[in-house]
Amino acid sequence: MPLPTPRVSLPSSLHRLRRHRRTAAVAPRPVARLAWWSAGVLPAVGCLTSFSIGARKATMVIPGVGYQGGFSAGWAHALNQPAYFTWLSNALVAGTSLTLAARDTAPTSDAFWALRTAGLGSVMVTGIVYNAVLRGHEEDTALYRVNDTLQHVVNPVLAPAVWALFDPRGQITHRRAGLASVIPLLWAAMTMTRGRRIDWYPYPFLDVPRLGSRTVGLVLVGILTGFTGFMGMLGDLDRRLTPA
Repeated sequence: MPLPTPRVSLPSSLHRLRRHRRTAAVAPRPVARLAWWSAGVLPAVGCLTSFSIGARKATMVIPGVGYQGGFSAGWAHALNQPAYFTWLSNALVAGTSLTLAARDTAPTSDAFWALRTAGLGSVMVTGIVYNAVLRGHEEDTALYRVNDTLQHVVNPVLAPAVWALFDPRGQITHRRAGLASVIPLLWAAMTMTRGRRIDWYPYPFLDVPRLGSRTVGLVLVGILTGFTGFMGMLGDLDRRLTPA
């Protein structure tokens, strides 16, 4: 009489890994692909129109700032657009959304989902900070209004909504969230270092000459804390939406 084959139970971490791979490997539905195309094209339009605005307009003059630097209209200002956190967050959302839309199956690498998570957290921070602090400094041109609406109103709402409805579940892990945090940290470090060198900062709340390094440091800590909080919220929602 043959002996029964013993059942081997896999560790819970292996079960999660198998589930992550399975959810990411499912071919997307047409409605999901359409949603990703929309969530990718709109921020891409915002990023591209930023170059056009920078080429045509000089750096916005904000009364009372302590720094003296800036950029005249032209190539220098156009190429400076990635220095804005708004541009960076929308570019991350555009790149990852278009990747999901173009592929038959979703990527499974830590690098991709770290970028995806960073884009989602960053674009939500962008929407809140801009509309709470910076609203009112807009330029009165049609192109600027379209750019402003896409980058600061539409995409901060559309990107997380598309993620919640259509992204494969189980992809926001603690490791990937940690990797995602590196992006805003690098942006903050580069912004402060570059600002001291060229005497210009992309936002008035980063005005070191007027506010001082300590105050600006606290502002950055607040922004990074908000980013971390959004990633935690996304991770928790991701786990809740993941099929058992």
